[in-house]
Amino acid sequence: MKVLMPAIYYPHIGGITIHVENLVRHLKDIEFHILTYDYYENEYKNVIIHTVPHLKKLRGISYLINAYRIGKKIVEREEIDLIHSHYAFPQGCVGGLLKNKLSIPHILTLHGSDALILKNSFKGMWFFRYAVKNCDKIICVSKYIKSQLDEDLKDKAVVVYNGVNREMLYNEGDYNFGLFVGAFVPQKGVDVLIEAIKDIDFNFKLIGDGKLYNKIENFIINNDLKHIELLGRKSFTEMASFMRRCSFLIVPSRSEGFGMVAVEAMSCSKPVIATDVGGLKEIVIDGYNGLLVEKDNPEDLKDKILKLIYDEDLRKTLGKNGEEFSKKFSWKRCAESVKAIYEEVSKI
Repeated sequence: MKVLMPAIYYPHIGGITIHVENLVRHLKDIEFHILTYDYYENEYKNVIIHTVPHLKKLRGISYLINAYRIGKKIVEREEIDLIHSHYAFPQGCVGGLLKNKLSIPHILTLHGSDALILKNSFKGMWFFRYAVKNCDKIICVSKYIKSQLDEDLKDKAVVVYNGVNREMLYNEGDYNFGLFVGAFVPQKGVDVLIEAIKDIDFNFKLIGDGKLYNKIENFIINNDLKHIELLGRKSFTEMASFMRRCSFLIVPSRSEGFGMVAVEAMSCSKPVIATDVGGLKEIVIDGYNGLLVEKDNPEDLKDKILKLIYDEDLRKTLGKNGEEFSKKFSWKRCAESVKAIYEEVSKI
């Protein structure tokens, strides 16, 4: 089987990249042609990377135009069996256009913000609608994402949870610091986190970057907040080393489709403090494997952080429960479910 995959991939680091990599490494009998933004020295024999020229200031539209042009040639030349797009725009729109032009099956995976933010934006809703209407199957990474779809789409939607890389995610001890891993954007609530921890006498490490990075960095410098350390963007390997040693993970998101980082922390036997939103409610069970807080409430977040700082026994109990809970999330199981969908859709 040959699959054309419009997606975000390395050197870009993030949830979609990790998801795609784990699919291709578990489905070695499938040949993947990945349409992505930038060149990457690929290590998988069953993967061929196709770099799509694009303009940084018009990344979405320029990718859409060029990925369609390149993808059409690949489908015809390589006799591609189906298209599997990751994210509604621009990748899902590329898949939809190719499906209609070449009568080829199209699967779309919704990863979170496409179904929660893009879908509800004035311009984005039109691209989102095109992508979900012009596919044969929709894979949702959480029940919450599926619940956000219109009723006429739910019949072709299926939930397939992400997995965790257990070989790198284990408990290395408690080194007394709180950890944040995510993009420095409003959706991830990093500004709420800073407000909550600015006066707490405990160390915090923040991994990630984004448009709020400079603003937050300046706030930390101007207020001499030496207990808060910004580590910038890190590879998965680097991130895992911090996660294995943290005391707890904080996920202060305003919206979240799934929250894979929370499951990764649980795999390391770390408790998770998370907002009571979206797919996080499917992962974090309040008082069992973590603590839930109200969205956009820095005082509530501060109280829960202090609770874990002062109660090391609670950290251990929640962490132990989290490790057990995380065992249900497997990349092998995820890949097998996706392959079954490939086989189903390829018969259309």
